[in-house]
Amino acid sequence: MKRLDTLEAIVLENPEYAELATFLRLTRASVGLYADPLRMVTDSQTAKQLAKSKLRPTIQARLIVRSKEVNVGEDVNLEMQLTNEGEAPALLVKVEEILPTGFELVAKPGYCRFEDTYLGMNRKRLDPLMTEEIRLTLRSFDKGIFEIKPKVIYVDATGHQMSCEPEPATINLSETILPDRINTGYKDLDSLLLGGIPENYAVILTSPSCDEKDLLIKRFLETGASEGQITFHITIEASGAKALTEENQSSFHLFICNPQANKIIKTLPNVFKLKGVENLTDISIALSKAFRRLDTSITGPRRACIEIISDVLLQHGAVKTRRWLTDLITELKSKGFTTLAVMNPKMHSPQEVHAILGLFDGEINIYEKESEKGLEKFLKIKRMYNQRYLESELPLRKERLKK
Repeated sequence: MKRLDTLEAIVLENPEYAELATFLRLTRASVGLYADPLRMVTDSQTAKQLAKSKLRPTIQARLIVRSKEVNVGEDVNLEMQLTNEGEAPALLVKVEEILPTGFELVAKPGYCRFEDTYLGMNRKRLDPLMTEEIRLTLRSFDKGIFEIKPKVIYVDATGHQMSCEPEPATINLSETILPDRINTGYKDLDSLLLGGIPENYAVILTSPSCDEKDLLIKRFLETGASEGQITFHITIEASGAKALTEENQSSFHLFICNPQANKIIKTLPNVFKLKGVENLTDISIALSKAFRRLDTSITGPRRACIEIISDVLLQHGAVKTRRWLTDLITELKSKGFTTLAVMNPKMHSPQEVHAILGLFDGEINIYEKESEKGLEKFLKIKRMYNQRYLESELPLRKERLKK
């Protein structure tokens, strides 16, 4: 007993022997006077190893990427297996650097939260010899080769922090561009469309009134003008198209349906001013005049943007609007136009909306939904007749739309 007391005093007085204190107490409690405390000194290195490996958790991480070659805009399914090879429970704190630059986190376990650049794990308990599988879905609209090199942070019951890093994984994101596509001017949408809207298609954009919709229309029109394509814009407001109209008089044609048209924009050969949407025949006549005036020296794709559908539908009802649109879409297709029409479905009954949607070859939808960041806007291609496209959900970011 005396030798045991002496050894305990030495251990407690010397910090370098602190790790032996636990074993000394266990020895006293279990075998008392008959223990051989001097053997603990000779086996001190073994005791230290035991203290490190068995009294604390030891997490080993493994990173699994289901497919390392994916298209831009497609989901990347990532799995991280965390195994506790120690003999004490671990509390999982966070995973750092789990998202490469330009990636969005699409899906994660319910107990996790994503903040800044790390995945918070809410101090989830991982018992010895147990494995936690963390399944994540990532998405990016930037092509290139990306490395995923996360770092797992965890603590033991005393709060002592530890970390581990799995072998990094690489992902190659490539871009698929199909032939005969008309790019929209918004790179992320073009990735979903595999290069753009199919040429000579009539596609409708359904969206509430929002900046993102306006920016998307602006990019569509600017791209047509910058590429020297014949571009028609049928609208109520012309504030976003004044410069395009004045700078591209041979290729950009503006049809403004507004009683105040003279106050909105000056008279130019490529501007057609109409009193409103009350007389659909007048709009059709103006379009016919524009078709006859087209510069035949400008070849290649043509594009049209129709922004007056909701106004026409409110004014004339579903039957008359459907008849007028059928004729207009047919005429535009016969002249080689790829059309992007716009409608606000919140302004109409479901029956009226469906009466219009059926006229188009495809539909792109902008909508709002709750996310961890609050109310956000997303874009999704709902259909594109007889064409390939990605069904991924695209978060709309104004900064990317403005690029």
